[in-house]
Amino acid sequence: MNKCLSAAATVALALIAGACMQQSTPQQLNTTNTNSRIFIGSLTCNIAGGTGYVLGSSKSMDCVFLGKDGVSTAQYSGTINKVGIDIGYTKAMHTIWRVYSLGSDRAANSLSGTYVGEQGTAAAGSQAGGNWLYGGPNAEIGMVASGIVKEAGYNLAMGIGEMSLKLRP
Repeated sequence: MNKCLSAAATVALALIAGACMQQSTPQQLNTTNTNSRIFIGSLTCNIAGGTGYVLGSSKSMDCVFLGKDGVSTAQYSGTINKVGIDIGYTKAMHTIWRVYSLGSDRAANSLSGTYVGEQGTAAAGSQAGGNWLYGGPNAEIGMVASGIVKEAGYNLAMGIGEMSLKLRP
């Protein structure tokens, strides 16, 4: 019973956080974070739709990174896997991650690697939720995505997220 209450509270918090964050463009995020010392840019991803199989899911994605300078870019392909509660289906969607680095390498082509963190989303037509992931080269990069996506499908997901990114030639 406590696990169910904990799950419901996590999803509710994700919904509230998602509702408070409007989906911005990469350019708007870069402008908003101009003075940040750790914000390095925005990662825009097109994530394939799919079905949750109760204990997890896996989806492919194609991404473009736009550096904080508004000029540097890099293209990535990858997968995002979820382990935990994942029931229902989602349509293909567009997500923008805010990318932060605590390290010294902040080049647009330096995001390849594996990231792990928490995720929680709920969709009933529209989807609201939030994700944070940490990892990459030297485990120095953090990514945050939150917001509302219209016409996302019908799904409840919470648990651990794992994302792998590979620089495309």
